[in-house]
Amino acid sequence: MSDAVRDPNGRSVIDFPNRGVKKPKEPPGGDDLEARVTALEKVSQDIREKLVRVETKLESLEKSAATKTDIADLKTAIAEGFTSQTKWFISTAIALAVIAFTAAKFIRA
Repeated sequence: MSDAVRDPNGRSVIDFPNRGVKKPKEPPGGDDLEARVTALEKVSQDIREKLVRVETKLESLEKSAATKTDIADLKTAIAEGFTSQTKWFISTAIALAVIAFTAAKFIRA
């Protein structure tokens, strides 16, 4: 292990094959890179426009959407309506029964 590369603290480290190779000054992609960046900028503009439309739709939905309070009020109104209808039904049934028994009493007599 005498060929081992050592770090500044003297520990043995792995020597990678590209060590000491100078990196090119140009970014990878060559001449196509400019065209790719232009295409990405165009697409990002389209994405921004779509995002604005989505945000606008969300804002309109938030204005018309029911809140927890609205739903609680609706539940209360439905429960009150059901209770009222039940009372009316029972009262009407009793009244009709009384009328029927009274009529039967007079008809039999």
